[in-house]
Amino acid sequence: MPSLIKEQFVIRYYEYAKKASEKSDMPILFALAQCALETGWAKHIKGNMMFGMKKGSGRNYGGWTERQTQLITTTEYSNSNNRKFPFIFYGYPIRANGKWKYKIKDVFRAYPSPLYSFIDWAGLLFQNRRYRYALQYKKDPYRFAEEIANAGYATDPNYARKVKRIMKDIEQIIALKKLNRKKTVPMIPIALMLISVAIIAVVVLKRNSNN
Repeated sequence: MPSLIKEQFVIRYYEYAKKASEKSDMPILFALAQCALETGWAKHIKGNMMFGMKKGSGRNYGGWTERQTQLITTTEYSNSNNRKFPFIFYGYPIRANGKWKYKIKDVFRAYPSPLYSFIDWAGLLFQNRRYRYALQYKKDPYRFAEEIANAGYATDPNYARKVKRIMKDIEQIIALKKLNRKKTVPMIPIALMLISVAIIAVVVLKRNSNN
C-alpha cells in the first residue's frame, strides 16, 4: 500500500495535473509521477517549481516569466568531464554509472503557484521538437515516460525506470481515491428547482386570471 505521504501528494496535486492535461493532453499519471520524483513527493519544493525546469533559453511555455528564477543545488550526469555550470562543487565531477556526475548550482525557474509550474512543464513537452516522437504515446503513460527519457529530458540514466516505478504507486492511489471519476450533476436538486419554478408559474397565472 502507498504511504500516507504519497496519498496526500496525489490528492493535493491531482487537479493541477488535470488542468495541465486539459491544455496540452499530457498524461496525468506521468505528470504526477515526474513531479513526485523531482520534488521527493513534495518534500523539496522551492519557488513552486514542481519539475526541476532550468531557466534554459528563457522561453515561456505558458506559465513562467524570465524574471522568476532561483539558484538551486542539483546533480547532473554527462559524457564529458569538462561541462560548464554556474557553480561546480569541489571534488566534482566523479565517475558514476558510466558517466561523469556533477554536483552543481544552476539557475532554475520559479512560479507564483504550482499550477503555473504544471502548465509550463506541459507546454515544454508539447512545444519542444525534441519530444515530438514521445507525443505519439500520450495515451500510454508508461511508454510515454520511456520516450521522454530517451529524448533527453533528464541526464540521470535511470530516470525512466524511476518514473515508471512511481507511476505504479500513483495509479493505485488514483483508483483507490477515485480521483479520475467523472463528476455527475445531481438530478434531485435540479428536479426540485424545476418543480418550484412550475409552482410559481401556476400561482402567477392564477393571480392574473383572478384580476
